[in-house]
Amino acid sequence: MPMLSVNRLCHPNLVLLLFTVLLSACSVNSENSQNAYHLPQFNHALIQSTSAENVPEISSLTYLSEIQRQELAGFIARDNIKALPNRLKVSEFINHKMTNFNYEGKNYTSTESWSNQSGNCMALALLTYSVAKELNVYPVFQVVHAAPILTNITSDILVTSDHVRTFLYDEKPSGHFLSGGIATVIDYFPDRFDRTGEIVSESKFLAMFYRNLAADAMLEKKYEFAFILLEQGLKLAPDYDALINMMAITHRRLGDEQTAEKLYLYALDIKPNSLAVLSNYRLLLELQSRTAEAKKIDQYLLSLESSNPYSYYSLGIEALEFKDYKTTVIFLEKFIDNAPYFHPAYFALARAQLGLGNTKKAQKILKKAIELTDMPDSKKHYLAKLDMLKKVPD
Repeated sequence: MPMLSVNRLCHPNLVLLLFTVLLSACSVNSENSQNAYHLPQFNHALIQSTSAENVPEISSLTYLSEIQRQELAGFIARDNIKALPNRLKVSEFINHKMTNFNYEGKNYTSTESWSNQSGNCMALALLTYSVAKELNVYPVFQVVHAAPILTNITSDILVTSDHVRTFLYDEKPSGHFLSGGIATVIDYFPDRFDRTGEIVSESKFLAMFYRNLAADAMLEKKYEFAFILLEQGLKLAPDYDALINMMAITHRRLGDEQTAEKLYLYALDIKPNSLAVLSNYRLLLELQSRTAEAKKIDQYLLSLESSNPYSYYSLGIEALEFKDYKTTVIFLEKFIDNAPYFHPAYFALARAQLGLGNTKKAQKILKKAIELTDMPDSKKHYLAKLDMLKKVPD
């Protein structure tokens, strides 16, 4: 069955990295340029009236209760804290709250993650944002593309994960991001394989919360609920291609392919080289038997070099599902060049080589997958496949 690519903001290994840097000027704007096109109208006839239940209001995402504000005030009044710059007060407080923090992978709002002492990476980022705002500290957010350790393939939807790092300034940065000020950087998930991405506005950062909730809803096949969540997120960031991509998927799943195509095309007007949007639009064309148009997108996809090389994994897996083994090999080899330790990619690549009749190559690649994995179940599975291949006559 063909797969759809969506993305959410999260990562399972909880590590908090705090450091202060002196930043030199950089010419990357924190706001996206305004797009001349208009967001297509959504088909609200697809939605039942009850679907909007349990959708958090935008104002609730970063709200802190009076009791929580008092706790924060008491913390920053401590003798070892009160003389610090406000940005360091924020980082010290977040570090303090994480002492007994339980990572549960849930998308909590700021007040919920504080009260429950748990949540996922987005919950922690929201909490950092709320504390920063309370202390008049200016946050700047940068997307970090992580290797797909949390890649989740359920039904026919493939979900990959990013995270954000937060730059905290005592004074509002003027002009461009990293404009020569001193910032404290909070990164919950530092990894040597991380690839830094774009700087996002506060509105887009908040829209990421709805992206997370919608991804969860889609995995549970609650497409009407996902529709409402995505619409809420798009109120904050109407040009956010990830949300538009997911809204297009949702429309198609609910039976409206015409609106889905309009949304894909709008997303491509905003971000012409989006691998996820191109891949999902190509899938729509395939399902409509528009083979010639789909092949044009295939050729374009193969020519692209992405700023997020981890996207190639989802494209490779999708091609494998279509039994397009040559395309699978191209995308997975691009991925492995950037993430040579990720054993599931080698297993998928071995399957593609086997599909092409290259048994010896498949054996060699499987041996590499076995070498890389320390997961007993995966190793057992790979060894069984390798043993089977050894019995295949040359």
